[in-house]
Amino acid sequence: MAWSASDVQIVFDVLGTDDPIVTAAITTTAGLLRVMATVQRIGRLYAFEGLHIHAEDVAARGFGGAGLLRTLRALLEIIDADEIIIRGAVRTTGANPEHRPRDIRVARKVQPEA
Repeated sequence: MAWSASDVQIVFDVLGTDDPIVTAAITTTAGLLRVMATVQRIGRLYAFEGLHIHAEDVAARGFGGAGLLRTLRALLEIIDADEIIIRGAVRTTGANPEHRPRDIRVARKVQPEA
């Protein structure tokens, strides 16, 4: 089941944000995510470089890649973008330290006309 923009709320941390780095709290139906990234806007495309995500009260198994995808699709609606590219930060701990995850690209789905 896809989440809509009404299922996701974004609150920017003004004190933790210093252009071009953006820090925000994203509340979803699955819980709270804190994110930080360098943001670039190119037309209707947003690129999030060096994205860091911290899940505060989200069970890892309850969110995962599918939850991230649902959140990104809702974010496309909220910021009225056509595409988001995430270029993750190099891992310092956990699985594959010193490895940068592959890029994630999410595009808005085009709805057929009635």
